[in-house]
Amino acid sequence: MAYAVGLPLMALLAILQSAVVSQLRLADGQADLVLVAVVAWALTGRWQEAMVLGLAGGLFLDLLSALPLGSTALALVLVAYVVSLTEGRLWGAHLLTPLGVVFAASLFFSAYMLLASVIVGARVDLPSLGSRVLLPELFLNMLLAIPAAQLASALKRALFPPEVEIG
Repeated sequence: MAYAVGLPLMALLAILQSAVVSQLRLADGQADLVLVAVVAWALTGRWQEAMVLGLAGGLFLDLLSALPLGSTALALVLVAYVVSLTEGRLWGAHLLTPLGVVFAASLFFSAYMLLASVIVGARVDLPSLGSRVLLPELFLNMLLAIPAAQLASALKRALFPPEVEIG
């Protein structure tokens, strides 16, 4: 059931990220909707699904970008795997946990995408990259982290209600 909701949602988020959010920039940075959604779903403890959704969301983003097919998908699968090492226990620890996890995931994702861009031959201006791209992206992703985690938690409860024993 999660895939029936998650796969179209990843496609929609990838389209929104490529078409709408790319026009709403802070300096030169933009929010990574698919990354935040994958991290939020992995924080719920459904890490296998988060990895599949990361793969699908990454492939959707790759189809809409100039990077090689699979580069974003691999980064999102790796992010979901690293977040999954907590096995969903991290979310219940504190309300602000998604901020730290999204911060770390955004740093990893940005470094990975920078490396992928350099490998395909893109020219990168490292001095301005941090202040013009990385910091605004971190800010925007962290701004979305708590609402995304709350929505993912509510979606998990709706799709997978707790089992009730009678007797």
